[in-house]
Amino acid sequence: MRIGSLLLVVVLFVLVMAAIVALKARRAEGGQRFKSRPFLTPNELEFLNRLEQSVPELRFHAQVSMGALLEPVVAKRNNARAYMSARGSFSQKIVDYVAQSRENGTVVAIIELDDRTHESTNDSKRDAMLHEAGYSVVRWNSKTKPDASAIRGRLLASPPLEAPSRFVRMA
Repeated sequence: MRIGSLLLVVVLFVLVMAAIVALKARRAEGGQRFKSRPFLTPNELEFLNRLEQSVPELRFHAQVSMGALLEPVVAKRNNARAYMSARGSFSQKIVDYVAQSRENGTVVAIIELDDRTHESTNDSKRDAMLHEAGYSVVRWNSKTKPDASAIRGRLLASPPLEAPSRFVRMA
């Protein structure tokens, strides 16, 4: 009986010590599970500045969810499974930049800055979804970014997508 009691005390001591160590480690980390990260890389920020300076009559949005740009054709109430399947194909994807008319809010172009992380097969699937919805996709190479006149010429040549009727056009 004495050995059993001693063993119980040792086990309880080990458990208490493990809990204390875990608590101290958690406090040392500040108890946080999340931390901030830079919104844009220095390269993305430089290109955003280049876009804004090249075409000031457009508004540029960085790191836009495709879920903000696309919607499945099938209504969720008509076929929830098909709706969720279609939505799942784009909802977690992000486009680099969206160029929007300051005058009326229409999307002029979706802009992608391609670097070594881009894969042409995946890019073509994303582009196909965006084209199907009526968006113009402009891709530029991250290493050989265009100058201001090339940016201006390409973006102002893009026919803007008509703003969906559910949005109020700004005068």
